Amino acid sequence: MNKVLLLSCLALTVLFASGAPTLPPPTTLLQYLIPDLIEVQKKLNDVSERMKRYELYIPSNASSVADLQCFTKELNPVAEALKYESREAPDIQDHISNINLTVNNLMGSEIQCHYAAKIKIAGFFQEFITFCQRLIQLTR
Repeated sequence: MNKVLLLSCLALTVLFASGAPTLPPPTTLLQYLIPDLIEVQKKLNDVSERMKRYELYIPSNASSVADLQCFTKELNPVAEALKYESREAPDIQDHISNINLTVNNLMGSEIQCHYAAKIKIAGFFQEFITFCQRLIQLTR
């Protein structure tokens, strides 16, 4: 039994020492984001009219994986406001949590965000999806 554990530890040590990746590549993580974003976008059709008028900031000149942070910073107020605006709030909040976790797995340190304009919530999610798709194309 101890021999198996020792061999397992040795194999893991060699694997990590040889520079084996411990996280999926960014393209894979970005692909995980898109279904959650699309699901939130669909579920937002059922929110109140007041929530549909909710506006979020769009990052200006977003061009890299690091800029995903700027999009996710806008999500926390949305998740909080949805508690009062939608029957599907818990489900939407779960998707937003998944989005935040995925982006956090991609990120290192926090960046300074600059925002271009405010747009309605549905447009924000469409921009976020389009941005992720562009990043996927760039990382291939």
